[in-house]
Amino acid sequence: MNDLRNAHPDLFSAVPQSVAEPAPPRGGDIMPRQRIDGLRRVLSVLRRRWLVFVAIFLFVVAATAFLTWRQTPLFTATANLVVNSRLLNVSSKDQDIIPTVPTQDGAVDTEVQILRSREVLERTVRSLGLIDKGEFVAALASVPAANRVSAAASIVKDNLAVVRPGVTNVVTISYTSPTPAIAKAVADEVGKQYLQVKTDTRLGAANTVDQGLSKQLEILRGQVQVAEQDVAQYKAANNLLSSEGVTLTEQEISIYKQQVASARATLAEERARLNTAKAQMRRGSKGDDVGEALNSQVIEQLRNQRSQISTKLAELKVRYRPEHPDVIKAQRQLDDIDGDIAAEIRRVVSNLEARTEVASQRAAAASGTASSATGTLASNNAASVRLNELERRAEAYRSNYAAMLERQNAISTQATIADEDARIFSPASEPRFPSSPNKPLNLVIGGLFGLVLASLVLWLLHLFDRGIITSSDAEARLGLPHLANIPSINSIARGADRQIAAEDFVVERPLSLYAESLRGLRLSLIQSETGRPVKLIGITSSCPGEGKSTLALSLARTAALAGDRALLIDGDIRRPSIARMLGFVPENGFIDVLSGKVSFEDTAVKDPLTDLMVLATPVRAFSPKEIFRGQAMDLLFDQLRKQFDIIIVDTAPALAASDTRAMLEHLDKVAMVVRWKKTLLPLIKAALQKMRPLHIMPAGVVLTQVNMKAVAAYGYGDVDFNYRSYEAYTQ
Repeated sequence: MNDLRNAHPDLFSAVPQSVAEPAPPRGGDIMPRQRIDGLRRVLSVLRRRWLVFVAIFLFVVAATAFLTWRQTPLFTATANLVVNSRLLNVSSKDQDIIPTVPTQDGAVDTEVQILRSREVLERTVRSLGLIDKGEFVAALASVPAANRVSAAASIVKDNLAVVRPGVTNVVTISYTSPTPAIAKAVADEVGKQYLQVKTDTRLGAANTVDQGLSKQLEILRGQVQVAEQDVAQYKAANNLLSSEGVTLTEQEISIYKQQVASARATLAEERARLNTAKAQMRRGSKGDDVGEALNSQVIEQLRNQRSQISTKLAELKVRYRPEHPDVIKAQRQLDDIDGDIAAEIRRVVSNLEARTEVASQRAAAASGTASSATGTLASNNAASVRLNELERRAEAYRSNYAAMLERQNAISTQATIADEDARIFSPASEPRFPSSPNKPLNLVIGGLFGLVLASLVLWLLHLFDRGIITSSDAEARLGLPHLANIPSINSIARGADRQIAAEDFVVERPLSLYAESLRGLRLSLIQSETGRPVKLIGITSSCPGEGKSTLALSLARTAALAGDRALLIDGDIRRPSIARMLGFVPENGFIDVLSGKVSFEDTAVKDPLTDLMVLATPVRAFSPKEIFRGQAMDLLFDQLRKQFDIIIVDTAPALAASDTRAMLEHLDKVAMVVRWKKTLLPLIKAALQKMRPLHIMPAGVVLTQVNMKAVAAYGYGDVDFNYRSYEAYTQ
C-alpha cells in the first residue's frame, strides 16, 4: 500500500469515484427522469416499512372512529332575520335625529356584532331561564350564583353562529345544543332580544348626543399642539434633548462613569501584577514564578529546550569527562538558554510596567471627561425647572383633549341604534336529526391525517436510518466504491440448502449467487491501479459480528477454486476464528511464524475442501507487544508473495484494534466489510477516520449478509435491485 500511496497520492486526498457517471440526458428528459427516480425511491421506502405505515394508518383511523362514535350528538336550529339598517344623522346641533338609508356595506356587519353582544346574550339567558335548563345545570354547578348569568352567556356565545349570507341584508342565527328544544328556543330568543336592544340603544343615543363636541375638540387640539411646540423649542434651545426620559448629558455621564470605573479597575489590576512581579524579583526569584512568565509560550519553549539539553548533558557527563568537547558544547548551550530565559523574563516585567503606565493615563483621561460632563449637567438642571412647567401645561391640555375625544367616541357608538324595521321572517324549527358529529367526514379526515402521519413517521425513520441499505447508500455516505453484495444464505437458498454453512456454500454450490458474488469481488480486488500485481488483500470491518471472517474464508476458497495458489491468514490475534470454522485446533500459527519460532511450511494447513492453504492463529492470551511493525512482517510477506498468487488476510475490526491498522499498512488492498442494514454509519466512519492518519484507504465496501429478496423489493438504486432477472443463471 505504501507503493500505491507514493504512486497515486491523489487517491488519499479526494473521494474515490466508483463508477463513471453516465452522459447527462437531454434537456427535456432531465425533469421527468428525476421525478420517476424520486417516485421509485419513495415507493422503495414504503415497501420497506409498509407494516409501520399500515399500522399507523389503521391506528389513526380506528382512533378517529372511536372518538367520533363516543361524541355526544348535537342539534342545530336556525332562525332568519332581515335587517334594514339605517344610519343616524347627528352631525350638527340644529338637525334632528333622522334615519337615512345607509351608504356603507359595513352596516349589516355591525348588526351581526350586536347580535353576538353580551347584552343580547345575557338578556336571552334571563328570558329563557337557561341557568336551570339542560346542559347549563352541570356546566354552571361550580360557578357562584352572582356570575352564572354571565357564564351562561359565554356558553351561549360559544355555541352561537351569526352569519350574513353574501352581501344580503339577511342574517342567520344558528344555535347548537344537545337538546333540540333548547336549540330552537335560543335561536328565536336571540333574535327577539336583538330587536329590543336596538330599540333601547336608539332611545338612549337620541337623548345624549352633544352636537358641539367636534368644535370643542378642534379648540383643544390647537392648544395641545401649541403647548407641545413650546416644550420642543425650549428643549432644543437649552440642550435638554432626552431619550426615554433621560437627557443626553445624563446618559453621557453614566457612560463616562462606567469608563472611569473600568479604567481604574484595569489600572489596579496592572499595578497589582507589576508590584507582585517586582516583589518576587526582590525576594531573589529569577522570574520563573512570575505569573506573566508562567503564561509565556516563548519561556515555555525555552524551558522545554533546556530540559532536553539538560538531559543530553547529563548523559554526556556519564559517558565523558567534563573537559570533553561535547560536554562543553552542551554546557554552553544550556547557559545560552538560561540567558535567553532571563532576558525574556526581563522583557515580561518591562511589558508589565508599560501596560501599567497606559492604564494610568487612560484612567486620568476618563476622569477628566466625566468631570467635564458633570459640569454640563449642573448647568442643565437650572433650565429643567422651566421645562417641567411647560410639560405640565402640555400634559394638562392632552388630558382634557383625550377625555373629550373619548366622550365623543362613546356618543358616536351609542348613536348607531337599531331600526324597528328589522324583523324575524323565519323562526327556527326544532331539529330532528343531529348536525354533529359528521361521521363520514370525520372518517375521511382521520384517513387523510393517518396518511400524513404515517408518511411523516416513515420519512423520519428514513431520515434517521443510520444503516447501509443499498450500494448507492454505501458510495454516497462513505465515499468509497461499492465492491459487492454478499447474499445471506437464507435469502437465496431453498429447502435443505439453507442448512449449509456460508463458508461451505461456495464449495457445495459453486453456481449460486453467493459464489458468483465472491467471484465478482475477487475480480474487483485483484485489479491493480499501479501495474504492480495485487496479492496481499486485507479483509477488515469496523466492529465484530459483521461476517468478516466468513467472507475471508469464502473469498479465499473462491480463489482456490479458480486455480489460484491461495493462502488465508488469520490475522485476528485477539479472537481468531478461522481454525474453529475449519474444525481444527492449531498448536502454532501466524504469530509464531512471524516471530521466527516455527517455519511457514510446518505451520500452514491445507483446506480439506479445496487446495487453499491456511495459516491459522491459535487462541492465546493477548500480548501488547507490537509484532506487526518492522522488517519481520515485510520479510514474511515477501516470502509468501513468491509462493502464492493471492493472500487473504482476515484482520481484527479496525475500530477496536490498533494492531489491525498496523497490519493493513503492509497490504496491497483492503476491503471494508459492512453488515447490510445492521452496522451503524457512525461506527464505519469512525473506523475509516482511524485509518486515515496511517494513509490506509480501503479499496471499497463489501455489504455482507444481504437479504436479496428485500433488495429486490425496496433496494432501488442498488446494483442487485433487478437480480431476479438473472437469478436463473445462479442456480
